[in-house]
Amino acid sequence: MSTLNEMFAMDATQEATTGSRGLAGTAQLTALSSEIAQAIITIVNDYYEEYKELMPASRTDNNAMDKLIAKAYDLSTPDISFLQELSEEVTTGMLKSQQSKRSRSKSKVMTMDNYRTMMTAAVAESLIRLATGKDKASSGNRRLSGSVEYTEEQLLEYQTNQELLKKELRNVQSKKSIMKSKADFDETDDRWKALLIAEMQLKERRVTTGAVHVVQVDKTKDALSTMLEGIDVNHLKASDSKDLLEQIKHMIAGEQSEEAEDVDPPVTLQDVTDIDGI
Repeated sequence: MSTLNEMFAMDATQEATTGSRGLAGTAQLTALSSEIAQAIITIVNDYYEEYKELMPASRTDNNAMDKLIAKAYDLSTPDISFLQELSEEVTTGMLKSQQSKRSRSKSKVMTMDNYRTMMTAAVAESLIRLATGKDKASSGNRRLSGSVEYTEEQLLEYQTNQELLKKELRNVQSKKSIMKSKADFDETDDRWKALLIAEMQLKERRVTTGAVHVVQVDKTKDALSTMLEGIDVNHLKASDSKDLLEQIKHMIAGEQSEEAEDVDPPVTLQDVTDIDGI
């Protein structure tokens, strides 16, 4: 955790915030949120380059914290049915309690322990909102719902912005890693299948290098050289020239068709280094 620890003050003894433990479900929510927060911190530390822009802001900005959480973790995966069984009065009180906890954490010296407490409260708030449908007025983040479905416009944007595509692909693969690490992981889970589909869609939008075209041009060039070997182009009859041009035309058309249908994209360094790639 050395990468993240450098950003925080030295740890000090802090009082445990009990908040509204008297409210039904609070203890269960806190335990779940704490587990998720720790998983997110581990992910951020392991893939710090992907989060280095959000990380500093997340210590003081609630929206930045929410974006970081949504980017690192699919909050639609935990079982929050216990929250849906509570009354609106109780969940409203729980929501206010978590918001208060976030506010108090921001006012303290930002140690790692305090940051973890603040993130736990932020996760808890998001889970309550997911369970009750109480969306933030300012929240327009598609990921907060855990969705990994893309519109054709989004896929086109990723195709034209390969750096953005790489980041999104790593985000999806990070979510896959989280799901696979759970004790109750099931490959038949619809959420797992959705991640596989999303990963496939993103990989299909990667722009390959020109290696395929170079190989194809060399192949056509060799075939043409063999065809023209021994032919005196300066003394060809008009009819022979026409036949020769037709052969060349069909050869090029055939090579282009073969390239489009049969040639696989070249293996790139990115393919080798993709996290948990298929």
